[in-house]
Amino acid sequence: MLPASTVLLGILLWMGVAGQTPMAGTPPGAKAAAAFYSPDQVQQVHLTIDPGDLRRMTAALPERIQVPVSFRWRDILIDRASVQFKGNSSSNPRQAHKRSFLVKFPENRRFLGLRQVSFDNAIQFGSLFSEPIITSILRDHGMPAHRANHARLYLNGEYRGVYVNVERIDEVFLASHLPDPQGSLFKVDLGGPGSNLQYLGDRPDLYSQAFEPKNRAAKNRPDSLVDFIRRVNQTGPGEFPRVLESVFESDDFLRTTAVMLFAGAFDQLTGWNPHNYFLYHDSTRNRWRYLPWDLDVGFCETAFGKIRVLDDWHAAWPAPRTGPPNPLLERIIADPGLLKKYRSEARKILDSSFQPEKLCKVFDTMHALLRGDLKTDPFPPRRATVPDDRDYDGIIASMKDFVRKRHAAAVRQLEEPGERPRRQPGPPGLTAELVARIQQIQKRAEETRRNGGDIAPVARVMEKLGPAIEAGRMDEAESIIREATRRLDALGK
Repeated sequence: MLPASTVLLGILLWMGVAGQTPMAGTPPGAKAAAAFYSPDQVQQVHLTIDPGDLRRMTAALPERIQVPVSFRWRDILIDRASVQFKGNSSSNPRQAHKRSFLVKFPENRRFLGLRQVSFDNAIQFGSLFSEPIITSILRDHGMPAHRANHARLYLNGEYRGVYVNVERIDEVFLASHLPDPQGSLFKVDLGGPGSNLQYLGDRPDLYSQAFEPKNRAAKNRPDSLVDFIRRVNQTGPGEFPRVLESVFESDDFLRTTAVMLFAGAFDQLTGWNPHNYFLYHDSTRNRWRYLPWDLDVGFCETAFGKIRVLDDWHAAWPAPRTGPPNPLLERIIADPGLLKKYRSEARKILDSSFQPEKLCKVFDTMHALLRGDLKTDPFPPRRATVPDDRDYDGIIASMKDFVRKRHAAAVRQLEEPGERPRRQPGPPGLTAELVARIQQIQKRAEETRRNGGDIAPVARVMEKLGPAIEAGRMDEAESIIREATRRLDALGK
């Protein structure tokens, strides 16, 4: 049985996710949209897609095409929306688990003021719990993070399981949560050259594989992004703290870094992989802001059997001692004043939001809210980061164990930082070059398909890439990419 709503709200209020008020000047519909992301309710959403269109969506994979959809939530029905599969895992033609969905609404018929909504399967790279909890902690500490809760999703009347209902970071989000609705928004998805904020030169095209402009302002001003990256890398040591704080919401970045570390959300610029984030530029004040995204990994001690989240991520020295270089974090750590400020903010966040007894109650409350729906979810539970977690009770127990260990270690590390841990060779993973080659294959495959070519042989080869990377078999990954490229070359002859 679900716990009483008053108990539920009491615990979630501690997390700072209930009672959020929109910014002044919030566009109409924002208060109604808050109900859609209410943390104490599992939403019920119905998607109706013509069976022929549904077959076309599946047959087109790995290309994610849009088809018409009827969308219903409560008594709101929008029958001229569009839908596509969402995310890299859902692009796999042989994906055995439920697929994620992205729904887009027409300009003249938005849903509660929203342009789009997304439903993440939370199967491939995390549990159902990480993103709603991490984003709530970020908002609790004043960061304008996206909202996330859960939804029961029905497709053509058939129950498809529990999804994470994730607010999109787009123009509506800017207008609702940030001071300049016309500010530039860049997204780093898979990564690529410069995604770690390494300065590559003054030409904007050098960063184009990594940073995707998401609105008109970003498309018109890529030079502003280059200028910010140049300042991060080339400002002199004596001037760096002042310059950084003048052009960047640096205090919020320090807090975000601490939250990512304590939650074990390693798949970020602040962790092992410089991707899954946005950069937003407030043009009215000429200040940049870091917005984390795709926070479904977290709360695991060792991810994929090779990323040592707990052992290699020191709370007092926040750049992981393995993995690729991170110019921004390195410069923060090198400056005594910025490092001291980070440690002070980190300790506040640790004591207020990562106290094990309180946070474990949040896990239990969220699990209780979902338990009935999970029992009838037609897809099996899986947490790829921790293969031994094969059911939701095991996932919750594993997450609690991580929280207790992380808190105890972080207290010791912040109280006695000691010498910085020596950097070691990183765990095998996706390099910027490898990501660029994968993106090139995807682009060529989509072009080949549009021109009438049969890309099934290429897709069958690329299906093996994800498991090889997850297992750290990078030589095998290289071979797979070479074979996929060879097959594309053959199709082009």
